[in-house]
Amino acid sequence: MSDFTRLRVFSRSSPSPAQLSEKARLQERYVNELWYLLTAVIGLLTIVHWSTRLYSFLRKPQRGQDSPNATNIEKTSPEASMPGQTGMASIRRLPQAFSSVFRIVAFRTTVPIGPSSVISVTELVFITGYVIALLVWLWINTHDMETFYFQDRAAHLASCQVPFIVALASKNNIISFLTGVSHERLNVLHRASARACLVLLWIHALVRGLSGLPEKFDLSHGWMRWGVAGLVAFSLATVLSIRPIRIKFFEFFLLSHIVLIFIFVLGGLIHAGSREFGDYFWPAFLVWGLDRLLRLGRLIWNNRIWARSSSDAHHASVELLTSDTVKLTLRRRMNWTAGQHAYVILPSVSKLPTEAHPFTIASIPHSISINGSDESPEKEVVFLIRAQSGFTERLLDHASRKGLSNSVPAYIDGPYGNPPDLRSFSTCVLIGGGSGISYTLPLLLDIVHNAREGTSSCRRVSFVWIVRHEDHMNWVSKPLTDALLAAPSDLIIEPCVFFTRPKTKSSDTLVTDSTSPYALVSSETVTTMKELARNAIKTANGRPNVEALIQDAVSLSSGPVSVDVAGPSSLASAVRAAISFENTNPINILKGRPTVTLHMETFGMVKA
Repeated sequence: MSDFTRLRVFSRSSPSPAQLSEKARLQERYVNELWYLLTAVIGLLTIVHWSTRLYSFLRKPQRGQDSPNATNIEKTSPEASMPGQTGMASIRRLPQAFSSVFRIVAFRTTVPIGPSSVISVTELVFITGYVIALLVWLWINTHDMETFYFQDRAAHLASCQVPFIVALASKNNIISFLTGVSHERLNVLHRASARACLVLLWIHALVRGLSGLPEKFDLSHGWMRWGVAGLVAFSLATVLSIRPIRIKFFEFFLLSHIVLIFIFVLGGLIHAGSREFGDYFWPAFLVWGLDRLLRLGRLIWNNRIWARSSSDAHHASVELLTSDTVKLTLRRRMNWTAGQHAYVILPSVSKLPTEAHPFTIASIPHSISINGSDESPEKEVVFLIRAQSGFTERLLDHASRKGLSNSVPAYIDGPYGNPPDLRSFSTCVLIGGGSGISYTLPLLLDIVHNAREGTSSCRRVSFVWIVRHEDHMNWVSKPLTDALLAAPSDLIIEPCVFFTRPKTKSSDTLVTDSTSPYALVSSETVTTMKELARNAIKTANGRPNVEALIQDAVSLSSGPVSVDVAGPSSLASAVRAAISFENTNPINILKGRPTVTLHMETFGMVKA
C-alpha cells in the first residue's frame, strides 16, 4: 500500500500508532526538504557571488593599463558616440544583451505592495516561491486537508526556521558572507519569512484549539502557557514592525522587538522542548549571541577601548553645518569601503547608553589631498546626519546648544554593507538627493583615489547632487573640491548641483568647461586651483532631467556604465524609469551600446 493510500484511510477516530508514526515521518521529511531548498538557494547565490568576484579580480585593471594613449577614452565620432544607432550587431555581445534584459526585469522592475512600498521582481519571486513551497509542504499528503496531518506540521515547518530568521536579521551572518547580499537587503527576506512563520504558528494554534484540546494539552500545563505567551509576543512584535510604526517610533520598535522576540524564542524553546523539539529554538540564541559577540568585539577593536592616550580618544567632533544638518567626525583605526555604513553610539545624546544608529560613512580611508598623502593609522570617519526625529533631532539640538563645533563621547561599530566595486566601469553616474550625498560622495572620492593608483578603468564621472538650498553646499564643498583637484588628467569629472528651493528667483547657473580642473593647472597656486575647481561645479535651479543626464553619459562612454543613486523615492523612481527597456534596448547593446548597471542605496521595500 502506498503512502498516499495509507493516509486516505485515516478517520476522525483516535489515530493508531502506525498513523502517528506516519505523521511524524512526514513531518521530519518535509522539514528536511525545506532546509534542502534553503541550502540549495544559498548555495546557488554563493556560486554566483564568488564567481563574479573572481571574474572581477581577474580582469581588474592594473597600473599602466587602460591609459588614454592605449584606448579611445572619450567618444567623439558619430559612429562611436551613438553605437546603438549606427553600429553593427554582433552575436558576441549576446551575453551582455541577455544580462541587461535580466537586470531590467529582475532588479529594476518593481511591484507595489502597499501605499508606500514596492518590491523588486527578484524579491517578489523569492518570497512568493518561498510561501508557495511552505503551503505545498503544509498540505501535501493530508487526506483532503485532514487537520490531524497538518496541525502539528505547521508548527514544525515554522519552528525549524527560527534560527534562519534570526540569522537574516543579524548584522554579522554567514549568509551575507557567502552570497554577498548585505544584511540590510536580507532584512526584506527576514520580514517575509518571519510573517510566514507567524501564519503557520497561528494555523497550528487555531486548529489545535478549535479541534478541542485533550487534558494533557490544556493551559494548566506550564509548557502550554509558555507556548501561548511566545505566540502573543511574536504577534505583537510583528504588528509593531509594520513600516509606518517602525519608521515613526524606531527607537521604541527596536527595543520592544528585541524583548518580544526573546520572549517568543524562550517560550518556543520551553513549549517545543517539552515534546523533544527544543533543537528548533535554542540555535537561535547561539546565532543572536554570536552576532552580538562579533559586534562587541568590533566595537572594542575599532574604538581601542583599552587605550587612554588622550581625553579625546573616544570622542567625536560635532559641527553644525546648516539648520538641519550635523557633521560628525571621528578619528579611528579602522578601514572600510566607500559606500559602507556604520553604527554610531553617542551615550550623552541617546536615551539608552547602548543605543546604536546606522549612518553611511561620507569619507574614505585614504587621503586624496594634492598637498600630500595622510596615511596615518587613524582615519577620519565622517557622517553627514540630517535631523529627522528622535536621536538625530536630539543630536541637532545638542549641536545647536553647544555652538558650531564641539565634541561628544562616541563609539563606532562597523563597517557593514556590500557597496559596488566601480573599478571595472568606464563611466560612472553618481546621483544623490539631499543626504544621499553621504553615499555618492565617497564613491567619487574612491574613484579618484583608484584612478591615481592606476587600478581603475573609469574615465568619466557625472556627479549630480539635488539639494534644497545653496547653503547646503557647506556639506561637501571641501571634499568635492579636493576630488576635483586631485583627479588625474585622464579622469573627467562633471559635477553639477541642482537647487530645488533657491533663495533667489534669478538663475545661478554656471556654464563652465567640463574638463577636469586638474588638467587646466600645472604651475598655479593652490588658491587659484581651488577657485578653478569651484568654478568647474555647475549649478542650476530646479530638478534635473535624469534621463537626459544618463543618456548623455551612456552615449559618451567607451565601456560599461554604472549608475549609482541614493535619495528620495521620487528620485529613485525617475532613475529606474530612465534605464528601463525603452532606454537600454538590448538591440542597441548588440550593436555596441554600453551596458548599464544600476546600484541603489535603499533598505528594501521602499517606494521607489
